[in-house]
Amino acid sequence: MEIEGLLEIAKEERARRYVIKECIRIRCCTSGGCQTSGSLEVRDRLDAAIHAEGLAETAEVVSVGCMGFCGRAPLVTVAPSQMLYEPVAPDRAASIVSGLKGGNVTASVGDLEHPFLTQQLPIVLEHIGKIAPTGMESYIPVGGDRQLDRTLHEMSPQQVIDEVTRSGLRGRGGVGYPTGLKWATVAKM
Repeated sequence: MEIEGLLEIAKEERARRYVIKECIRIRCCTSGGCQTSGSLEVRDRLDAAIHAEGLAETAEVVSVGCMGFCGRAPLVTVAPSQMLYEPVAPDRAASIVSGLKGGNVTASVGDLEHPFLTQQLPIVLEHIGKIAPTGMESYIPVGGDRQLDRTLHEMSPQQVIDEVTRSGLRGRGGVGYPTGLKWATVAKM
């Protein structure tokens, strides 16, 4: 896809987000760790419950990447109320939607103030649990398309490598290898 196509998607997504900005968003982690714990079924049941409860105009279920608390998977958050549910069993997923209408929630409530979460300073993962890692649509509202446009049209490959190097970005594997060094090495090959 050319950048013009991405910019058109960006425009459409910003317009869509503007129209439904008051929408309740139920974010279901669908990263690898959560998937192995049944998050895809949880997501599907949440979506079915949204429609069954007649909330499709005011609420949406969004698949998002890792929320950073994999040991308690699968995770679900509800915004704007900032509720965390973990681990969510598929048979309790619909109760989260029922709770939006004042019903009884049987899913386990998590703690967004847990020290494991509050003592982290996400930089690269600033939007963790808020954007889907598999498409541009959720990255666009946070300005990702603007940086992509700048990278493609205003920067040389070496400038991109230099910027990544200056950022201090490291891999998320066990070694934490500097990404800029990795890219610079590959560029020389």
